Amino acid sequence: MAKTELIDSHVSVKQCTRAVHALHAYASKKQKEQEETELLPSSEQYVWLQITVKRMHPEHKIKPFKIPLKHPLIDPRVTPVCLITKDPQREYKDLLESHKIKFISRVVGITKLKGKFKSYEARRMLLKENGMFLADERVIPLLPGLLGKKWFDAKKQPIPVCLTRKDLKSELERAIESSYMHQNRGTCTSVKIGLLSHTPEKILDNMKISFPAIVNNIKGNWDNIQSLHIKTNSSISLPIWTCELGDATGGRWDGMVQSKDASEESKLDEDSDSNDTDMDSEEHVPEVPVSKGKSKSTKKPLNEVVVKSVTPKEVKQKRSTEGAEKKKAKIAKGGPVKSAKSALIGKKPGRP
Repeated sequence: MAKTELIDSHVSVKQCTRAVHALHAYASKKQKEQEETELLPSSEQYVWLQITVKRMHPEHKIKPFKIPLKHPLIDPRVTPVCLITKDPQREYKDLLESHKIKFISRVVGITKLKGKFKSYEARRMLLKENGMFLADERVIPLLPGLLGKKWFDAKKQPIPVCLTRKDLKSELERAIESSYMHQNRGTCTSVKIGLLSHTPEKILDNMKISFPAIVNNIKGNWDNIQSLHIKTNSSISLPIWTCELGDATGGRWDGMVQSKDASEESKLDEDSDSNDTDMDSEEHVPEVPVSKGKSKSTKKPLNEVVVKSVTPKEVKQKRSTEGAEKKKAKIAKGGPVKSAKSALIGKKPGRP
């Protein structure tokens, strides 16, 4: 296959085109059927790229990786964008005005987030009113505890930006026009690469630009990627690339070496099996020579001496018979033997 037909020298453009057109037609048909039956309009459907890796990532990173797109997912003229800053809040509002930045609809400081938006209802309204959240990279570690899990469930995690740069307007524009990959500790990660309102050609353009950036931010690059799929919020996933299922270079089991613990256990098992076989194969015991003296007693060879093993049942029976014999001997000497408990029960009150 020619190089011009591959994305990042791995993914087939023809396969991507088929998958995008099939997914777009299916999702558009389902959305029209849903609009006919429901009164309220449904939310915007995203096109997701699912990346499945062979080895899990060792750590979870709060700061996401920036993925460039040719056609942005958010239009600030239609979708409100909120900026979370350090204190004082007024200082950053004046900073935006000095740079003539008008596409930020709201600025919220940390103190305001702890006070005015402390209640669950206020935070829920803030989440609903804004389509995207940007945040000063210096306050990113504080936000998971202040915002709550609803931001992460809605896939609206605040995007870190640097507010100390000279070209602040370009910094915020790049942040809004990009998509983001949030690295987790599992084997599957999803990245937004398009909207259902986009044409299939626009989604394909975003795929061509985003693939190299996504692969470069995965540890091991293509050698660690198992498969790539695309899907919408509620559809099934369609495959666009899968690695070879073998142990060759780039295959599914390439580099999967047996762990040291497993190898040590296998060695121990082999040693124990060899010991068992050695014990099973007993050596021949030579006979003890008999002296030619006048004594009539003859010694038997060692291999004829058999030691009979005693079972626990036989030991118990032996003890019971010995106890019965002792009891009979006591009765014969001094009459019946009563226990202390029986002596107390049989004693009448008032008598010694």
